[in-house]
Amino acid sequence: MNWAIYRIHYGLDYLKQSIDSVIDTVDKVFVIYSLDPWVVKDTVNYLGKTIPMPKLPEDVPGFMQKHYSDNNKVVWFREEVSTPKNQFREYYNICAIRENRIPTKVLFMEPDMVFFKSSVQKLFDQLTFSDKPCLGMYQVELWKDYNWQVPQRQRIGPVAWQIKRMPNFSTHFGPTSPNLKYIAKGIKSYNFGFCFNAATMLYKHLTAINFSAEIGDSIPSQEWFRDKWLNWTPKTKDIEISEKWKHLIPKAVPYNMPDLMKKQMELL
Repeated sequence: MNWAIYRIHYGLDYLKQSIDSVIDTVDKVFVIYSLDPWVVKDTVNYLGKTIPMPKLPEDVPGFMQKHYSDNNKVVWFREEVSTPKNQFREYYNICAIRENRIPTKVLFMEPDMVFFKSSVQKLFDQLTFSDKPCLGMYQVELWKDYNWQVPQRQRIGPVAWQIKRMPNFSTHFGPTSPNLKYIAKGIKSYNFGFCFNAATMLYKHLTAINFSAEIGDSIPSQEWFRDKWLNWTPKTKDIEISEKWKHLIPKAVPYNMPDLMKKQMELL
């Protein structure tokens, strides 16, 4: 019995492609959504002004009802939390209680993560034949569209856990533990987190401005959405969202997505 567990507050642009990329390899998909960000505020300080905090521009439960109401492998429900720290572990606990069972493997996902379909089984197989409690994957991080990417960096995306090897596992802000950064070999996932529509990207930026200091994350650049993303050109430099670490993504570089992945994403 293998599960995929998603957390989502925003990011519907690629959620269906993401779920459909894993659903054939797992027995159940849980999509756990929140209607509030980790830190709720009525206003946000943005570009020297205090402005009203925009409302969430997407309807996750409506989207799920539209696309998966007839699929009994997919379950969605709402949970609100005030920090991403250990969030995936808490979600796993909730799912285990709801199902009254412990799965063999759990794949932790976010809505911008998409697999080339055969890579899911390869990830599970590598985990099975290793002695590790978990395996994560490095990502191809697309920038704006399918023709550009962030230069490869050691940033873990999806993580699969073999539950019996560490039943009391914990997670940090993402799906892995800081001391357990084991990486699958020869496979990567795709990340479309920089490719959302403009309204969602602005909301993403403003929520990050509001919550980053309070949850202990890096403070975003105030100008990032306007100068680095919305008005981006191939000559734009230092495009990492963090104010302190802008230089860690010096620029976007051209990317040629394989034809099989284009076909899976319905681009061919």
